[in-house]
Amino acid sequence: MLGYGILKGMSVTLRRFIDTYTGDLRQFPRRYASGPVYKRMGITQRGAFTIQYPEEQMPMFPRYRGPLMLLIDPKKGITKCIACGQCERVCPTESIKVTRAEEKVQDQRVPETYEYDMNTCMFCGFCVQICPTDALAHSPELEMGTYSKGDALVLDLDQMLELGRKHAPDGVWPVEKKEAVPS
Repeated sequence: MLGYGILKGMSVTLRRFIDTYTGDLRQFPRRYASGPVYKRMGITQRGAFTIQYPEEQMPMFPRYRGPLMLLIDPKKGITKCIACGQCERVCPTESIKVTRAEEKVQDQRVPETYEYDMNTCMFCGFCVQICPTDALAHSPELEMGTYSKGDALVLDLDQMLELGRKHAPDGVWPVEKKEAVPS
């Protein structure tokens, strides 16, 4: 029959549409109450997954690749970065520019300037993997958008250190804290 496929598709659409609203009604009291973030739906639940975006925000996945941040050594109080320039050399889009300071700080080389351009970065993670001191990590920042494409998306040394203080105050990215599961 010619219209059978169309009717079958429309019935699936109508069923999903109705399941979305009945799912919200089942969770009504806690859905709109103030409190913790709305949890993701399980695989057995039906309907569409919807959050009220500005008020509710989903936590980012542990391996999310957001903008880069520089981690700080909590014992010394300075950055772990030794300004070796390996991140700059491995970057395929040349998004990182590092300049080493002339004098050492607490017997450690430190960067004088560190410039990270998110306009050209493709978030591949090569720089994070190659860093010998584990000074670089991807931050869980999601809302870094601006209305201009220019210098607003170019982070300097202080901005990257601030991201590191905000998301990894003890100098270790939380993903690294978890022990590896033996395979």
